[in-house]
Amino acid sequence: MKKISNFLLAILFSGFLQAQENSGLNLSINHIALSVKNADRSAEFYKTVMLLPEITNRTKIEGIRWVALADGRELHLISILKEPVTINKAVHLGLTSNDFDGVLKRLTDLKIPYSDWPGKPNTFTNRADGVKQLYFQDSDGYWIEVNSVNDKTIVVEQTKNEVWQMEENYWKYVKANDLKSYLSLWDEQFIGYPGNNIITGKDHITDWIVLMYKENSGKYSYVLDKKAVNVLAIS
Repeated sequence: MKKISNFLLAILFSGFLQAQENSGLNLSINHIALSVKNADRSAEFYKTVMLLPEITNRTKIEGIRWVALADGRELHLISILKEPVTINKAVHLGLTSNDFDGVLKRLTDLKIPYSDWPGKPNTFTNRADGVKQLYFQDSDGYWIEVNSVNDKTIVVEQTKNEVWQMEENYWKYVKANDLKSYLSLWDEQFIGYPGNNIITGKDHITDWIVLMYKENSGKYSYVLDKKAVNVLAIS
């Protein structure tokens, strides 16, 4: 059963990711736009402080500047609309870096005030999941968060926790004979060995649970000990 459990866990995790990728309208962020008072001043801030490269403003409209974020995303700085914008900390630009300490040092060297989420100066928030967060404002007063989500060590730990949680849910549903919840763990395109030597799809993935409870008169117990969780690669 242990070998079957490990095999099922690997399929479960890959199926979960596939389900996430195939859900919804496959929307992703292309750009973020900020209404600024002076596009030139704002662009200078993001180029100088954040070291973001300027890219071509393909609208060709005066009063608009574009800078590039990572992964092909863009930040558009627009000064042609003059309506006032209400700004508070909850509305912020959330950026991540794999060099959080480098960001911290740069803000300190440039004497740019930063704080944690509650607003304590010159410190940062340590989130419950280990992610670091700091906050500061740009030349128009917009709040910017920089966090350490891209830190590979943190990502690995988060992935370990997610995988282990799926393992716990797997056996919890088996023990409760909760076939509906158990089925929800699996991708619709699942093909594998759910508990015997026969390749099957999701429509027969609970057969082994039904058979087990039938043979054991509705009794089943288990002990799940967390010995180790390893993540082989993070892309």
